[in-house]
Amino acid sequence: MSEYIYKNPLDEGYKSFKLTKKQHNQLFKHRQIKWSDKYEYYINKYGILLHRFYNWKVIILNTIFFPIIVLLNGIVNVKECCTEMKKLYNQKKYGYFISDYIYSGTETYEQIKNLIQ
Repeated sequence: MSEYIYKNPLDEGYKSFKLTKKQHNQLFKHRQIKWSDKYEYYINKYGILLHRFYNWKVIILNTIFFPIIVLLNGIVNVKECCTEMKKLYNQKKYGYFISDYIYSGTETYEQIKNLIQ
């Protein structure tokens, strides 16, 4: 089994850009931003890369409720709980995020390109 290695899109030739929550929700009807989401957007001439992470609110809540989470999962499973927390704190390092790609020939790509110019 190979180990996951995060490649920074900025090093791969992408440029970072921002969208507001309203813009994102209008563009992506089936990928609405929830209270627990944080998105990073990257664009190049071939497409758009979206990375969805858990935001700081989720990290703080999980840290506060960690003892309760361990009790609910059982003391026997404390190692798995610690592993999940480690992944939550280092989402990029462990690949603990969702990535979507939009190809350059699509209507959504053109809409986003027009928004950021």
